[in-house]
Amino acid sequence: MKKKLGIVGGMGSHAAAWLFKRIVDLSYGQKDQEYIEILLHNNTAVPDRTRAIVYDGESPLPELIRSIQLFNQAEVEVAAMACLTAYYYKSEVSAVFHGDLIDPVELTMEAIREQYRDTRGLCVGIIATTGTLRSGIFQKALSPLGIKAVSLQGREQEHYFMRPVYMEGGAKSGNIRQEAFHLFEQQVPLLKRMGAQVIIGACSEVPLLLSADKVDIPYVDVFSLLARKLVDICYCVS
Repeated sequence: MKKKLGIVGGMGSHAAAWLFKRIVDLSYGQKDQEYIEILLHNNTAVPDRTRAIVYDGESPLPELIRSIQLFNQAEVEVAAMACLTAYYYKSEVSAVFHGDLIDPVELTMEAIREQYRDTRGLCVGIIATTGTLRSGIFQKALSPLGIKAVSLQGREQEHYFMRPVYMEGGAKSGNIRQEAFHLFEQQVPLLKRMGAQVIIGACSEVPLLLSADKVDIPYVDVFSLLARKLVDICYCVS
């Protein structure tokens, strides 16, 4: 028996499509009926999460909950949000969902603990939206492990992360220009100069703009971790 999966998408749509495809690619199915039943609500009415967290913009919570309520009606057992910044609202969303909301932050901590016997003094560079960085969801999880977190700030963050995601021809457009790839990749050497020994790709748009072969130090792609975990949970793989 497989568990029914729900994905809250639309944040952005191409990131949700990437997650859906990755889940299908990782699935254990050999014929149509053996794949996971997935409800993808590409909810494009969800307001921008960074604007809400950093600039006190419209809250995305009502629309996130609307998606979750659709999953409840469909008796979805496992769910994820295809936006890591949206996990700032995890507790409120989990309180509404009747199933298991998978937390990619927890998955990241598990991956780091598995890779490093002693994490004390480790320096991790976080690639994420300004909203995720300001929310502190990754920094708070890393701190008890004795890990120092570094990230771009100010103009560098705007130029090398937010611009290639939101610009015309950026990740959210789906028709990505070479300039966006080039800008986004500059974050790796900048974080290394800040002392990063490990890079965490902590945004759903990261796989669209940064491939693992562009990172020459240990790299944790959070969205890929999430896809793998969702597959294993839905197939009840321990």
